[in-house]
Amino acid sequence: MKKILFITHDASRTGAPIILLNFLKWLKNENKFEIFIFLKQGGDMEADFKKVGATYTSLKRNLAQRVFKKVASKTGLVNETRWLSSDLLKQSFDAIYLNTVACLDLVPYLKSVFNCPVICHVHENEFTIKYYYDELVNNNNLCKVDRFIAVSQSTRKNLIEQHNVAPEKVSLVYEFIPIREIKESSQPKEVIKKELGLADEFIVGGSGLTIWRKGIDLFVQLAVLLSESQAGKPVKLIWVGDITHEFKTQFNYEADRLGITAQIIFTGVKSVPQNYFQLFDVFVLTSREDPFPLVALEAAALNKPILCFDNSGGLPEFIENEKNGIIIPYGNVKEMAKKILQLVDDDNKRVKMGEEAGKLIENFDVDIAGRQISQLIEQLIADQ
Repeated sequence: MKKILFITHDASRTGAPIILLNFLKWLKNENKFEIFIFLKQGGDMEADFKKVGATYTSLKRNLAQRVFKKVASKTGLVNETRWLSSDLLKQSFDAIYLNTVACLDLVPYLKSVFNCPVICHVHENEFTIKYYYDELVNNNNLCKVDRFIAVSQSTRKNLIEQHNVAPEKVSLVYEFIPIREIKESSQPKEVIKKELGLADEFIVGGSGLTIWRKGIDLFVQLAVLLSESQAGKPVKLIWVGDITHEFKTQFNYEADRLGITAQIIFTGVKSVPQNYFQLFDVFVLTSREDPFPLVALEAAALNKPILCFDNSGGLPEFIENEKNGIIIPYGNVKEMAKKILQLVDDDNKRVKMGEEAGKLIENFDVDIAGRQISQLIEQLIADQ
């Protein structure tokens, strides 16, 4: 059985690590490869990764210097800042799989130590690359990657046009979810409504980190516009996801002045987000950039219509001309509010749109994408 080393930047309960964990669970069930996992940093899901395969974490420098010194003397890589355990260094691998560009700094080191092909699954578009990983996404690292997986056409185009990656080296595999798992809530809708103090409001849902890229400020603007509307029923907004201290402080200050303190509910991080997504009447993605967000796929799996901005990443590739959602001109919150209010007043259209989203999502199941990715890995190994 082929041995694959899977590397992720951390084990946080966020998009890219969740994608990798779901893929590894599928691989383990299929008994495709012998799985080894390296976490550059830990996180909430570290225990989940350990259930899937042999999992290693980055060692502190003072614990690994002696091991690395021996390796560095052979490879000439004296500036490496990430440290692999001696147990992992003893292994040989048929391929290495990097999850996100945040792992690209390891490529020269890994290539020299293990001498096997490397595949990089890219979950980032240009703003994220420039803001967080500009030093890592350079030609020296990129040229040592044998195959890239892009999670949307927008991501693929960015790699080719902005980073001069050869088109034949970039395969498209859309992000994916375990659909059957997402469809199963662990608590009834009424229990969650009681927890949040809801009655019969129309619920506009959003999800993600409360950061600028995710458009959390636009979500707040949306709340202001919807609070001023004359909708046929009360409208409330729910945001599921981590709340930064900075945003919480800003929101508490501004919401009081805008009169929308009771308009938005922030649930914080939830281990079973579908318990809360099931309350949504529509899902809005206010992101300025999102390659292909899992939260939108999860909402679609629950038959929720999706609204997103054009030119914001890959999700418009999922929307079929108001059949299963609505694409709004980039950053036009007023237009987004207008479209939401139309759905408030037209239950039939909203329900039908949600049903179409539920049908289309069947093409984005882990079973389909898992086979595509495993075949790419197998082909990469065979080509060597």
